[in-house]
Amino acid sequence: MKSWRIYILIILLATTAGCAINNQTFFTRNKAFDEGKKLVAQGQFENGMAKLEQAQREEPANQEIQTVSIRLREEVIGKLQFEAESLRLSGDLERAEQAFQRILNLYPFNERAKEGLELIALERRHIARVDSAKALLARGELAQAEILVRAILQENPQQLHARQLISEINLRLTRPEVTDLALESAFKKAVTMEFKGTDLKTVFELMSRTAGINFVFDKDIRQDTKISIFVRQNTIEDILKLILATNQLAYKVLNSNSLLIYPNTPAKLKDYQELVVRSFQVAHTDVKQMVAMVRGIVKAKDIYVNEQLNLFIMRDTLEAIRLTERLVSLNDYAEPEVMLEVMILDVSRTNKFVLGPNFPQSMQFNYAGQAVLGAPAALLSNFGFSGLKSFGMTSQAKIDFLQNLSTGDILANPRVRVNNREKAKIHVGTKQPFFSANVQPGVTAIVTATPTFIDVGVKLDVEPRIGLNDDVTLKVTLEVSSVLETIPGPNGATAPRVGTRNAETILTIKDGETQVIAGLIDNRETRKIGGLMGLLNIPGLDRLTSNQDIERTKNEVVLLITPRIVRNIPRPINLENEYHFGTASEAGKLPITIKKTAAQSLSIAPAGSGRGVAAALQDAFSPPAEGQEPPPNPFASVAASASGTPTLTLQSPTNVGLGKEFSVSVRLVGAKATVNSDLVLNYEASSLEALDGGDKSGTRVIKLGKDQPSGLAAQLRFKVIAANPGTTEINIQNVNAEDMENGQAVEVTPPPPVSVNIK
Repeated sequence: MKSWRIYILIILLATTAGCAINNQTFFTRNKAFDEGKKLVAQGQFENGMAKLEQAQREEPANQEIQTVSIRLREEVIGKLQFEAESLRLSGDLERAEQAFQRILNLYPFNERAKEGLELIALERRHIARVDSAKALLARGELAQAEILVRAILQENPQQLHARQLISEINLRLTRPEVTDLALESAFKKAVTMEFKGTDLKTVFELMSRTAGINFVFDKDIRQDTKISIFVRQNTIEDILKLILATNQLAYKVLNSNSLLIYPNTPAKLKDYQELVVRSFQVAHTDVKQMVAMVRGIVKAKDIYVNEQLNLFIMRDTLEAIRLTERLVSLNDYAEPEVMLEVMILDVSRTNKFVLGPNFPQSMQFNYAGQAVLGAPAALLSNFGFSGLKSFGMTSQAKIDFLQNLSTGDILANPRVRVNNREKAKIHVGTKQPFFSANVQPGVTAIVTATPTFIDVGVKLDVEPRIGLNDDVTLKVTLEVSSVLETIPGPNGATAPRVGTRNAETILTIKDGETQVIAGLIDNRETRKIGGLMGLLNIPGLDRLTSNQDIERTKNEVVLLITPRIVRNIPRPINLENEYHFGTASEAGKLPITIKKTAAQSLSIAPAGSGRGVAAALQDAFSPPAEGQEPPPNPFASVAASASGTPTLTLQSPTNVGLGKEFSVSVRLVGAKATVNSDLVLNYEASSLEALDGGDKSGTRVIKLGKDQPSGLAAQLRFKVIAANPGTTEINIQNVNAEDMENGQAVEVTPPPPVSVNIK
């Protein structure tokens, strides 16, 4: 008897020891694997990954070691890559290069690390070029600095140093979007040109002799064309552009002191105008929208679109290319983004009471043909119930005093990053199924149930619109739903009855401001009362003899939403908002400008002087020597006589239609800049209405002079209010003028009245 007990004890001990050995084997970890995970968690990535590789070599069949090692390797690469990119974008290129090299030491074939090192090398070359451009800018060579910086921005439009320098260059350049003539300094020589009815050939010949510039003419240019120009002390470059523009001519630079002159016609432009091919990489905007803008504004000659690479290639003049560069840089911005920090709190409280006595509320009996003997049946048979088989009645009564309290808090704190004008959707809850029964008719009807899922819980839709002033307009749609009960349908199908609470609003808040949306409260109270019939309706006994089942449920949803702008569109400066475009026929064309000429400085030789044409033109072209007075001006006597007695001029249209508007101009001619004058303008109030907002008396007091915003001229708008055609008159009276410099009165000749025919 004792022997079999000993055998059983030995078997149990052996089984326990085997289980212990198995458990010890199961929970035993690879030592290199454990050390590798600890080292990675401490930030010693090189040593940690080396230990993990050792563990893989020791146990190549262990799936857990293989899986965890791969996951940790990806986490290490991600952390190192993020650190290296952050250092590169912050401008710390030395540490960024070390971080990328650290990745390559771990994984020599990592493509992102190799690309990061190439970007660092490119960034260093760009910084060196920017330093060269800054040196050029310090020496005043704006054009060369601009060309160098634009070349950098073509390779990397987001290069921070180049973008800052191009903004500084744009502030100094008056026309940064066009190129200039690359000619010798003689072309910048200031000269005086006064020609009247002179051959075009003669003018260019004298310009060539004086400045040492070669001109080559196209065969279709008429060199006997007469031109007149009166310009003093301006550069040959500006004068040449003026002559070419007024005679429908264009030029092409052949070398540092040679120009080709040709007619400015479409056919000749195709033959002589140099074109440039440039590819534009569009990073953020749709390339089709960008090309549509360029075609509409620049009127580009040829554009090819590559939708796969999101770039377009343009062939046009250098000026149009420069204009397109600016348009692309001002419109190719990354879409604004905002981080939405959302906190959703769903608070539910349930209080349930079951109070009161619970008495027997029913009797049960069965009926048969003959009464069965028994005391209750025999007793009832005396009252005529002889067919009762059995009789039963609950003999138990109980008192309920149950109370249940339940609370439920659901807290969701998602963080969603969303683009501007895109919708972010958040759902915190469950998907509840309900079934639809499908009956397939036949010999044997086949009933199938198909589940359909509906979202129950808290659904939040947010659509942000980010403004330039760092304010965010949110379109918020909040829906809170819950399943109240399940309603059965035919053939076993079920459908839920869902209760919903909705809130939709549009609000504008600042970056980082928190908005609370609350008040979505659902209060429910269910009361069930059961008791003995008759006694339930008796006051006083109803509470003593009835059982009450009361359930109170309260549910509230609170939403807190905080937008934080991650990226916004930079506000462009004034030079970027508005800049020179060119002409309607040629985008980017250099504007024609000449320097300001002093008053009464122009003069021409009087006709019939007997001098040779060449000599006269040579004198007119050459500037006066130092200390020499300029040639006499034949218009000086006219100007002097005019300056002695200032004259008022009154101008208006001769014919005006019924109900039409027109302008009347009053100008003081021949007066000094220090003269102030006031006058009274009279018109017929029955025929005309002044549109300056004053009274309708038929008179207006007009002030002219240096103290007035309009100076020595004024303009009034009138509207014809006459019912029938006719003639009306406008005149000026009571003219007073005074020279503010010496306080003396100035005599002014008033103009004659003007008549306006109303048709």
